[in-house]
Amino acid sequence: MTIVIEPATRVHRRGGYRARYLAGLAAVVLGVAATNLTSTYSLFFLLLGPAVQLTGWLVLPGALWRRLVVIVPGLVAGLVLIGGADFAGAWVVLLAGWLLVRHRPALSYLAVLPLVVTVFLLKFTLSEYSQNWLGLLIGAIVTVGCAWAAAWLASIRPVPGISERMPSVSE
Repeated sequence: MTIVIEPATRVHRRGGYRARYLAGLAAVVLGVAATNLTSTYSLFFLLLGPAVQLTGWLVLPGALWRRLVVIVPGLVAGLVLIGGADFAGAWVVLLAGWLLVRHRPALSYLAVLPLVVTVFLLKFTLSEYSQNWLGLLIGAIVTVGCAWAAAWLASIRPVPGISERMPSVSE
């Protein structure tokens, strides 16, 4: 038995929870990745990436107001990542947006702290344009790890209706 309950699993008008979750997650990830493929010779990705990412944020299951609040910061963060390691702080914005859309409790936002430390390390260690791929890779891996850590932190919150005190052996 697990005490992890996703608040966004309620019945949706269109599509099931799992299908919307997987499609939204894939679209957000692919949108950010496509945006970062942009170069002088491939400006098409600058149009395609944000459009796919926007679709992903809208498809994800959750409260509509949360999905709408995340759209502009998420799109800007995806675009800013093109600038390289100096703008790696955009990973923090993307993770915070993910946590908001996923209805994570306040305790789970502590998982953002390792990402903030990683962002500063990336900024001070990567200085060449040729190292941008490394910054994107490390940022993505740490962001995914922090999202999993946030899900774990969300699962350890006290469950309403269950006593906070553990019974002693004599009881």
